[in-house]
Amino acid sequence: MNINKESLEPLTKDLRKEEPRDASEKLAGYAMGARCLDKCRATLLGRQGDFMYGCPMDRQFLSKAGLDANDFKEFVAGGAADEEVAQWIEEHAKAAR
Repeated sequence: MNINKESLEPLTKDLRKEEPRDASEKLAGYAMGARCLDKCRATLLGRQGDFMYGCPMDRQFLSKAGLDANDFKEFVAGGAADEEVAQWIEEHAKAAR
């Protein structure tokens, strides 16, 4: 997997020091989406702390949207901003919000 660290770093929260976004914050209309994205970015850069990308909450969001966890992670690794990730979700989601 190619990680675009230069683009990803300014977008990534350090979850060793702060919390990911609340589960109620939506991304592309999906609850838990923004939180999942925060954990995914942090995991890619080794900043996840005690948080885990792919946990049951993340799987619930990904399953509801009909998205593959590895495909999501691969796209996020390219350094996409929130708006770009939301657009990707809308284009690839197989399930309604």
